[in-house]
Amino acid sequence: MIEAVLFDIDNTLILFDENAFFKAYMTRLTPKFLDVFTAETFQQRLIGATRALLNNQGRISNADYYLNHFSRDMEDLKPEFWSRFENFYTTEFDQLGTMAKTVKGTHDLLKTISERGIKLVAASNPLWPLSVQMIRLAWAGVDTLPYSWITHIENSAYCKPQPKYFREICQKIGLQPEHCLMVGNDPLNDMIAGETGMKTYLTTDSQIQGYTSFSLSTQIRSNSSQPLPVPDFKGPLTGVIDVI
Repeated sequence: MIEAVLFDIDNTLILFDENAFFKAYMTRLTPKFLDVFTAETFQQRLIGATRALLNNQGRISNADYYLNHFSRDMEDLKPEFWSRFENFYTTEFDQLGTMAKTVKGTHDLLKTISERGIKLVAASNPLWPLSVQMIRLAWAGVDTLPYSWITHIENSAYCKPQPKYFREICQKIGLQPEHCLMVGNDPLNDMIAGETGMKTYLTTDSQIQGYTSFSLSTQIRSNSSQPLPVPDFKGPLTGVIDVI
C-alpha cells in the first residue's frame, strides 16, 4: 500500500530546458560575486562545490558541505558568501520562472493524493535552500499543499543518485521504503530509489516536450558502470493517480 508519494521538481512538476536555465541563473548570479572572484573563478567554484555534494556521506548538511568547498582557502568569508546567495534567492531568483512551464493537472493530482491521506514529499535534489524550493513549487502551482517533507540543502546530508538520500526521507516521514512511490523524470537520479524498495514512476512529459537534463545529471548517467534502473511504472505525470 502506498502511504507517501515523493515528487521530483525539475522536469517533473515543472518543465524547462535545465541547461538553458542554468546559464540564465549563472548570468544573473555571477555579478553578485565579481568584487571577490573573476567570473570564471566564481563559476568554477560554484560548479565544483555542486559536484562535490555527490560525495557527502551524511556527516554534515549539504549546506555546510557545499560552503566548505565553495569557500576553500577563504573560510572567514563563508557567512558573507551564504548571505549573498540568500539575498539573490530572495530578490531575483523568482524572475527565472518565466523559463518554466507547468504540467497541466499537477495541482489537482497532488491535491487528490493528499486528500486520500497519502503523504506528499517534494523530493528534488537538495541543492537549493528551502526558500528556492518553495519558489519552484510555486511555479508548479503546488506550494500551498501540505507536504510532509521538502528536501533542501540545509535539511539533507545526501544527494541523488545516492540511495541513502531516499532512505533519509523515509526516516524523516516515518515510513518504510516499500510504502513509498518515487515519481520523477530522471532514469538514474530518481529511479535509483527502487534500490531501497520504493516503487518508481518515470514521467515522460519532459521527453515529449524535448527538454534536456542538467549536464551534471547526464554526465552521472554516462559515467555509471551500472545499467539504468528499470522503473516499475512509466507515463505522464497525471498517470500517477492510476498507479495509486
